[in-house]
Amino acid sequence: MRSFAYLFPIVLVVALGGCQTNRDYSNERLNDAEAMLVSGNERGALDILNTFTYDVSSYGDRARAVITKTPGLKDRYASFLRTKIAESSSVPTLESGLRDAKKARSYNLISPEQENELMTLADQKASEGNRSNTLLFDYSDDIANFPSLAAPDAQMTIFRRSLNKLESMTYPQSKMIKAVFDKAAASGPKSPEYSMVQAALPTLRLSSDEVKTFVAPVFPDQARKLLAERYVTVRLFVEPEDRLLNEDLASRVRNMSSNVTLVTGSEQPTLEVRVKKLQWDERREPERTQPVVYSQGDVNLLAAVMLMPRNASYIYDVTTGGAELAYAFEIKASGKTVPPFDKLLREKSSRSWRACSNARIQNVFGGIQRADFIANDHMNQTCNGGGSPVSSDGLRNAALDDVVRTIRSIPAIDRAAMLR
Repeated sequence: MRSFAYLFPIVLVVALGGCQTNRDYSNERLNDAEAMLVSGNERGALDILNTFTYDVSSYGDRARAVITKTPGLKDRYASFLRTKIAESSSVPTLESGLRDAKKARSYNLISPEQENELMTLADQKASEGNRSNTLLFDYSDDIANFPSLAAPDAQMTIFRRSLNKLESMTYPQSKMIKAVFDKAAASGPKSPEYSMVQAALPTLRLSSDEVKTFVAPVFPDQARKLLAERYVTVRLFVEPEDRLLNEDLASRVRNMSSNVTLVTGSEQPTLEVRVKKLQWDERREPERTQPVVYSQGDVNLLAAVMLMPRNASYIYDVTTGGAELAYAFEIKASGKTVPPFDKLLREKSSRSWRACSNARIQNVFGGIQRADFIANDHMNQTCNGGGSPVSSDGLRNAALDDVVRTIRSIPAIDRAAMLR
């Protein structure tokens, strides 16, 4: 408890310091805005003020007060918002400009007529940007805020863009998935939208729940096929027979994905995987220990003066070792509904290690005492990052991981494992 009591004031000071820094920064920015107004840089001032104008804190109160109390600034604030909307180069910045226009009206910073003008400008900007692909609207955006995007041609553009985005996403948003399939359903089986989604179905990275929720109501037959394809059953054979190797590989394959299942007995698998061990040669380097000796002149000056007798030597032991494994496996796979797979895996891996121990100081008379400090940069480089003693198990596990990665690359397994 004493250590926690000691740390609490430090944490509190750091937290308060962070809050103080944020307050100082906000005040400094608002001071900068007021200084810009005095110097005639009205656009720069409004850029800063607008970041605080709709804040519910005291900074928002201060920013709004500057806008309303500075002569003529409130009248020109609508022009600032107009420019912000007109210069929007992305959907988020245009949406931000639209939100600012609505909030400005709620704070009485612009008139109802000015709000309508800004809303119309934002809608025109959205229509033009969507048509020219300078503003890439899709179903993840709040397109309902822009009435022009309800037009049939605009809707088709947004639909195509959303479907293309959905095809490229590893973890697509539920909002996007739902909107795409809702559009296909609403358009009907004879529509281009329906056909495009149907053609894209095999490429979409959808989870089983997403297939059941969004795909099945619109494409029931395809949904059943997708759910069946994402589950792969595998029968594993190891040649020559090696129970330990079989168990180790089976365990790794089971952990690959919940969509991949190992079967035994009479059950007919999707595919049979045969792993044939062709080579397995292990070699271990014997451990060697050698002393390293530094004269007093080789030791860092301060440590040499303070911690070593005159003309003493600094000594420590360096132990080295390593291991090497050369292996080769033939991995084959076959099944009634999958193309054959045949790959030769052949690799050699080695690992070495180095460790320091028994640091000591030996005086000129042969007396020895323990050394509790690093002698110099050479010792620091020699003794840091050398690793720990290497076991054959480490190399063996790495080799088995290589075998399992090859099994994972079998197209039928890869496709199932990739899906959620």
